Order: sequence, then structure tokens, then C-alpha cells
Amino acid sequence: MKRFFGRKDGDNILICDDEYNHLKNVLRIKVGDEVIVSLNTSKEYVCEVISLGKNAVCKINGENECLVNPKKDITLFQAVCKRPKFEFIVQKATEIGMSKIVPFMSEYCIAKVTENKMERLNSIVENACKQCERTIKPEISEASDVKGIIEMFKDYDIVLFANERTDVGEEVKKLTKYKKIGIIVGSEGGFSQKEKEKFIEAGCVSVSLGRRILRCETASVAMMSLVSIMSEN
Repeated sequence: MKRFFGRKDGDNILICDDEYNHLKNVLRIKVGDEVIVSLNTSKEYVCEVISLGKNAVCKINGENECLVNPKKDITLFQAVCKRPKFEFIVQKATEIGMSKIVPFMSEYCIAKVTENKMERLNSIVENACKQCERTIKPEISEASDVKGIIEMFKDYDIVLFANERTDVGEEVKKLTKYKKIGIIVGSEGGFSQKEKEKFIEAGCVSVSLGRRILRCETASVAMMSLVSIMSEN
């Protein structure tokens, strides 16, 4: 069955706006067809389309707890990079299981924050959620800077940052004991030495992703995958 995001309306669920256009005009869903609808909660709803007007009205026939939503609360602090790369990272962050994405400006950022449009990113998140069958969308926060994200670190059990000039780090092997984890990844230019020192002073753990120098989008996927796998119980 095809998947959509919707909103509750009394005993029914409405599928609206772009999701409705995709349902009706692209997928040609008809009255009587069954779909799976997410409400950005832990449950997924098996629904029957009962009306197609301004919106799709769906009757709930059943509900299930979604088993693929992230088990750990992992935030990606991603230095802003060029739009195609950032959109790719957002898509993969959704699939891999990040709970939150925080874009930030660092010293060597080439792109500007305005290149990453929130509406476009939210659309990418929704499509990635449907593809990987998770029902809770990751939050994308407003852009920050290095000082701003360092102030957020106090809310995390551990924060790791990708650093090509260090060892893998023993702490990676102990991630199962942490509930709230932060990951920091740089832009195309990486981090300055001063920024690395600030992260270390803030209590962050420096982690290597191998001897080769990775592109920023590759580093993000590698770091997210490493932490996601190593933090599972």
C-alpha cells in the first residue's frame, strides 16, 4: 500500500495539499482504495479512501505501532554545505534514523543558509520517511553557528565530531549506554583548528572515519551510520 502523511479530522484522517495532489493526480488513488497514513506519531494507520474532494477523506480501518522509528535520540549537527549536498544529507539522515538535524555555519562554510529552503527540506524529509517506512519525521531546526550549537551540547549525553586527524576512538564502542547523542560533521572545507579545539573544550569526542579524506556528504553518511549501528542495544 502507498504511504502518505495526513492529519486527524474527527474520526477520519485528511490527506491535504501536496500529499493529496500526489495521491490523486500522480498515483491515481480512487475511492475504496486502501492506503497507509502517518500522523507524525509512533503509529501508522491503515485507511480506506472514502471521499476525494478538496482533500482525501480516509476512514481508519486499523492501526499499528511503527517498528522502524528511531530507538535512540540522535541529532546531526551539520555544517551548511551546497544545496544538493545538504539535501542529500537530509534525505540520508531521515533514512538512517536521525531524530533532529541542526544546520550551522562554521568558519570554512562555502554555502549560505538561505540556499537551503525549509519547505523543500521538509518535502525531502516526508518522501524519505515514506520510502523507509518511518512515521515520525526528524525535526529540522533553524540554522545556528558554532557558538550556538556548543550551547546545546549540555542537553546531550555525548557529542562526537568527525575529525580526519584522530583515532577511531574507544568511546564509539560504548554508545549503547547513551540515550541522547549528538554528531557534528563539517562542510566542504571541514573545521578550522580553532573550531576543533572549541569542540574538545566543550567535552566533545573526536572520531576518525578512516585514513582517507571524505567528502562532506560521505562523511555525514558514514558518521550517522556508525553511530546509529553502534548505539543500538
